[in-house]
Amino acid sequence: MSRSLPIRQSLALFLLAALLCSCRTIEQQPESPAGVLPAPRVQAGDLGEPGVLKTDFQLPSSPTICGERIPVERPAVHERLEYEFLLLVHNPAQVELWRRRAIRYFPLIESSLKSSGLPDDLKYLAVGESDLRPAVFSPAGAAGLWQFMASTARGYGVKVSAVEDQRLLADVALPAGLTFLAELNGRFGNWPLAMAAYNAGGGRISQAMNQGGADYWELNLPRETERYVYRIAAIKLVLEGAPAFGFNDRAPAGLYSPDSYDQESVTFPSGTTWASLARSHGVGYKTLKLLNPHLAGRQTLSGGPYIFRTPKKPV
Repeated sequence: MSRSLPIRQSLALFLLAALLCSCRTIEQQPESPAGVLPAPRVQAGDLGEPGVLKTDFQLPSSPTICGERIPVERPAVHERLEYEFLLLVHNPAQVELWRRRAIRYFPLIESSLKSSGLPDDLKYLAVGESDLRPAVFSPAGAAGLWQFMASTARGYGVKVSAVEDQRLLADVALPAGLTFLAELNGRFGNWPLAMAAYNAGGGRISQAMNQGGADYWELNLPRETERYVYRIAAIKLVLEGAPAFGFNDRAPAGLYSPDSYDQESVTFPSGTTWASLARSHGVGYKTLKLLNPHLAGRQTLSGGPYIFRTPKKPV
């Protein structure tokens, strides 16, 4: 038994040497053959120190929103913008969902903004309002990509009734949203105040201005409105600079292209069901309801005429 100890020690040393040798062999892998992509290799520092959250993201020195400079030299303004900015860069799942949905909705919004002569940055207001989910409702009853209340929507020609809610059609509600924003900008003279009024109402912004304050950044406003423009500005910073904050600089994968559909004006016989419509058009029940969210709240349809959309037929 006394001779077995040195043998065991020798065996342990041999196994340790073999393990170290195999590790060096793995580190010195040969180049991949032509036509074969090498496996990605993480370099030291890519992921930071174990257990340490990366926090050294910096705000730009002169951030803007809708062409207007944000006065980040004011300590309170800098801190509030940085607060919203850091919340977003450390919420990658939400940012990535925005990036994917933007593939579907930004082309439509950007085109309308350009033709209307409005700032391209207003597209980020839609992100802040609805997360680019056109069929979403707020607890207060606002709905759609631009989160219109029913009364406001009707005032801009968007139909809202017990049967039909056109706030949920991104393209139909878009002109109303842009018209409303343009009117607010005309009333208050700059875009930060116009966006704040979009959130809180023009009367509340006028009241705050009468209490004192030279601009949006100095007004005494409800907490949600005090954060509102900062959050939209932070959304712009993160989405425009996504690769610098660790997001893939390639277009996100997934089926997020703009919806393609055929549209007609339809008057439904009394008691028309979604199942019967799906069968008659040869499409899936769910597909049909997703294309027509403005009607999807009803189990049966009747009357009209209503906008009705079906998957685009191949040419």
